Amino acid sequence: MSSPPRELSSKGRQTRGAIEQAARELFAERGFHGTTLADITSAAGKSTAVLYRYFNDKEDLLAALAQSFLTDTVEPSGLSVRLPESPEDTEFFSSVISTYWDMFKPNIGVMIAVAQLAATNERFAALQNEFRRSGMEVVAASVRQAQHQGYGLDLDADHIGAAFALLFENFTIVFVGPSGPQWRISDSDAIATLSTIWRKTLYGR
Repeated sequence: MSSPPRELSSKGRQTRGAIEQAARELFAERGFHGTTLADITSAAGKSTAVLYRYFNDKEDLLAALAQSFLTDTVEPSGLSVRLPESPEDTEFFSSVISTYWDMFKPNIGVMIAVAQLAATNERFAALQNEFRRSGMEVVAASVRQAQHQGYGLDLDADHIGAAFALLFENFTIVFVGPSGPQWRISDSDAIATLSTIWRKTLYGR
């Protein structure tokens, strides 16, 4: 389990923050398995011994990053999302996708690292599912809203929610992660693409 939280001094918070930021950036560039603790501490300008004051090992560091991202950013994002008013309510789709993109892009290293471990590690599989939960719930709610308006009556809201959560996740990992320049896309094009797919799935136009 992750190290229990403890009160840190101002210097301690700065040191831990530097280690965490270095880990985020290196996980994005090299993935979890391609990043060593020595890489992280070197990038942070700290010693490996200092890292062990805050984390038990590399998995513990990733778990702390993932849990913080989930608790502080992902979970609160779905609390006040309104639902689409009509097929012409393109602002709903673009605003939700924009919020999603702005949340996950800076944390792509955490997403990549968690995805790499989730296949064989139950703790990280559970965290990955929690990342997806809020997105699944928002999409499923939008399906039910469209059905209430007379659209998408043949859609299963929960299945569409799961499918779109996976689509958004993998789209972000490929287009933001270290897959190569052929996969690069502007933020505006990414948001427009995902928004259009979502809206047309619900409303057919």
